[in-house]
Amino acid sequence: MRTVLVVVICGMLAQCVSAAEPTASLRAVLLQARQLDDVRAATLRLAEFNAVVLPVTANDESSRRALHRACATAQRHQLPCFFWIEVARCPALADKRPELMASLQGHPEWRRFFPNSMQPADDEVVKTYPWVPIMSREGFDAQLSRVTKLLDGLPIPDGLFLNDLQGAPSACGCGHPLCRWTTDYGPKRSTAKLGPDAAAQFVDAVSKAARVPRVIPVWATECEAHDKQTLCAGVACYEGLCWKEFVKQLTPLAERPGPLALLLPFRAFERDLPIYPDHAGWIREAIELLQTQPARHRGTPVAPQRLIAVLQGWDVSQREVLAQIAQAQLAGAGGFIVSQVPIDQSWEPRIMSWKK
Repeated sequence: MRTVLVVVICGMLAQCVSAAEPTASLRAVLLQARQLDDVRAATLRLAEFNAVVLPVTANDESSRRALHRACATAQRHQLPCFFWIEVARCPALADKRPELMASLQGHPEWRRFFPNSMQPADDEVVKTYPWVPIMSREGFDAQLSRVTKLLDGLPIPDGLFLNDLQGAPSACGCGHPLCRWTTDYGPKRSTAKLGPDAAAQFVDAVSKAARVPRVIPVWATECEAHDKQTLCAGVACYEGLCWKEFVKQLTPLAERPGPLALLLPFRAFERDLPIYPDHAGWIREAIELLQTQPARHRGTPVAPQRLIAVLQGWDVSQREVLAQIAQAQLAGAGGFIVSQVPIDQSWEPRIMSWKK
């Protein structure tokens, strides 16, 4: 039954992919290493997918064996094999080094989601668990060491996607899941802040340390004007610092050659709204925002053909998967990844001591 279902889904995707060429150069599926066997690989090839992306979450013996097997399977079926690593959202590092987590010191609107969260004392701060961004010197170094160790002993992939290179959700305190432009919107800092080129520097550092041929950053977009009374809860984020700082951080990546992936799980980000065509129309809007907003804020726009759209393949219908692909291709994206693995973007407040 499972194989039949996969064939049906991939067959439907093949119709959409075939109709959209030649814009989609990368047509990949993100799935767990243990899910990739010869039957699945052959089915993906029949559906005209041309690559697989495998998450790397641990480096124990069992995980290494699974990734080695999956890479060998992909090679037998002539499918390029990419790895995917979640960077900022890292429970293990947050538990080990809680002082490195982002904090919530700005607008209090995030509390509508956590009404029972206590107020911090003067020597305490609310941290965004389990997010450890690379936008501080200490977080950068800890994450670089972690990512390098995760890749140690694994096959060299055709490329590596690094997700969550920005701050934590609700960065300014508004509660919006796409507000990620800062790590500490207030004076209580337990880390040393880096400049707006931190993500670009991290990509370079990982590429050098891990000797991966292509390191592809995965970016999330920002809020939109209509979010003010909903996801921004009345905070004027759109006309405030959010997009201005977003553009400052994006520009060092935009000025580099090579692709940039855009994280677009429309339902997980609460963007399946009737204001967007076919509900998945936000995907097209988000891709266009990476051209219009940098132009508006004196940054470098990202041409759509450079973008790889990361689409939601979990907890959605087959029709919705097709709609997402269609919207990405209408926007001119240079490729797409359908993620069959849930990409967890959740967070919760944690109060901890803070020292000046």
